Amino acid sequence: MQKVKEAILSTKGQITVPKKVREILGVKNGDAIAFYFENNTVKLTGTKNLNVKLYNTKKVGEVKGERKNG
Repeated sequence: MQKVKEAILSTKGQITVPKKVREILGVKNGDAIAFYFENNTVKLTGTKNLNVKLYNTKKVGEVKGERKNG
């Protein structure tokens, strides 16, 4: 696995996705990003090409076919 960039977690639990990573994912402002957990690794992808059900205008959602936590 190749490290592309890193980000610092804010006190609110937020990160800024580095420009290089946004370019690789093909995402821009307002786009959703999906997080996947595999072993001890977190993978992320832009959701433009995924079947995503959005719950509100803030684009918080769940990828269809996956269980929602809680």
